[in-house]
Formats: sequence, C-alpha cells, structure tokens
Amino acid sequence: MAVLANLDRKTRYSLLAGLALQAAAVIGLISFFGAREGTGPRQESGPDSWNVALQSVRFDSVEEVERLFARLSYHWPLAEGSLVPRIAIDPLPGDYQPDLEVSRKKALFFRAMLPLALAENGEIRKQREFVKRVRDRAGAPLDARSRERLRLLFGQYRVEMTEDLTAAIDALLQRMDEIPPALLLAQAANESAWGTSRFARLANNLFGQWTWRDGQGIVPLERPEGESYAVRKFPSLRASVRDYIHNLNIGHAYEELRALRSRQRQAGQPLDALALAAGLTRYSQRGEAYVDEIRSIIRGNRLEVLADVGLAPPGAQVAVSDGDPVRSTGG
Repeated sequence: MAVLANLDRKTRYSLLAGLALQAAAVIGLISFFGAREGTGPRQESGPDSWNVALQSVRFDSVEEVERLFARLSYHWPLAEGSLVPRIAIDPLPGDYQPDLEVSRKKALFFRAMLPLALAENGEIRKQREFVKRVRDRAGAPLDARSRERLRLLFGQYRVEMTEDLTAAIDALLQRMDEIPPALLLAQAANESAWGTSRFARLANNLFGQWTWRDGQGIVPLERPEGESYAVRKFPSLRASVRDYIHNLNIGHAYEELRALRSRQRQAGQPLDALALAAGLTRYSQRGEAYVDEIRSIIRGNRLEVLADVGLAPPGAQVAVSDGDPVRSTGG
C-alpha cells in the first residue's frame, strides 16, 4: 500500500505493531459484545475474487461503538495517510438519534461509513486492474474464465462488448471507477440526515435511492398523488453504498461526473471530490444549490483528507520481535 511505502522502516514497524493491537481489540470486543457477521463475498472466492471483506459488528449503543473506536485508535478527524480498520458498524446502534450531540454524531457517522466506502471502492479497483490487464495483452486470446469474467463486467456496467475490444474496454473503464470517499460521505450525510432519517433507520437507505418494484421499498409519507415510486430498502448500509456508487457509474444523469472523472484519470491526477461534485446537478431538484451544499459539507468537515487514507492491510500483525514484524497465519 502506498501509505505504508512512504514511511521509513522504524515507523512502518511501529505502525504494524499498532495494527496488531487493533486486530486484538476487534476480536476481543466482538467476542464481548456478540451479534456479529461477516459481509461475505458476493462473487466467487479465490485469489482473483473482487471481494473486499469487512468484519460486520452490531452494537446496541453509541457508547459501545465509541469504545471500540477508542480501542482501535480510530479517531476523528483523521490524519493524512491514516489506515482505517476493516470493520463495518452495520446497522448503526439503536440510540444513534437526531438529538445526539452534533460533534459525536458526525464523528461516529463518518467513521462508520468510511470503511464501507473504502471497501466498495477497493472492489472496483480490483475490477479495473483485471480489465487493464486484459487490455494490455494487446489482443492475446483470453482463456474461458477471463472472458466470462469480462463479459459479466460489461453486462454489469451496461457497456456493449464489441469486436473492437480495446475501444470497448476504454468505455467500460470510464464507467467502472471509484467515487471519492469525501464525495460519498458528504452525500450520505446530506441525504440521510447523518444516518438518522426515517429511511436510513428503517431501510438502510443512505442516499435516497428510489425503486418502482413492489415490496422493495417504503412509501414516502408525502409522496405526490399519482406517483408509484418508493424509497428502496437495502439489507445493509454497505448495500446502499454499493448501489449508490453503481448508480453514479451507469446512470444517464451522471455522464458529466464520469467525464470529469475520466479527464482526471487521463491527466494522472487523483480523483478530486470537490471538482466531481459539479457532476451532481441532476442528483437533486436543487441543482447547483445542491452541489454547493455538498461542497460545503466536504470543506466544513475537512473530508478532502480522505483522498489519502486506506483500509488497514488484511491479516493481523501479532508481534514485533527484534524490529521485525511477525505475521499471523490467520485472517
């Protein structure tokens, strides 16, 4: 990971020792509080799976979540280059309510949502790496498994897999890309009232996604007469994050966002959340006022720093001996 590579040898060892304490804290607190489940791979398992797993944990109270974060030294605001624990607080605790003190609410919400954003972006990063490897083979024949995986990705992102595979892959890569965590968290905070809205609580819906399928949503109390949409229900908060990213990646309304993102990629620049927010004018009827509001949340909460954070490496660092980290065989 680039975050680790930029550190000197002594600092890396200290950091890895800290990760050992984080892993032990997760295991100990999960055992103590109970009620946990893994997110589980959505695709086939194996070394070339897209899955980025998080340990999903459930807590009854904000205090319990804050104790876990403290044990993991997972503080807010984050410093540049921070490594984020691979945990998913999903769902938010029952006493996480609108009347919670504002600074506590924000700190808990951002820390709970950030691993979900990083994990989903990590899966897309794996997909992009695979597709780029195919493109770089310059027309070499694909084995049956690779071709099927590629075909599924074209279908998932609604891009035609033409005979000119290089051009088709370029079109696929423009759609199949990450959403900066700063942008994602700002929209989640805005659309869900910091995770306290009725739809966030009852439907795990963080971004106001709609559905027209019977039985898959909750009817808004103020839905106009004659309308048939509902606010979509998700099995988890992470599923809402996944759907939100996919919506921005395939929706006709967000072609401008994807074009801006593609230009940043072509220029070799990191994805800029503030710049990409310009592509959200059709996310809300408020248009440019909505974009300004999202940018205000990003700036006001210093979310730009999230461009340089990542998930902690999988697996526990369980000991440090003579300056050399000793890796566990598990995880």
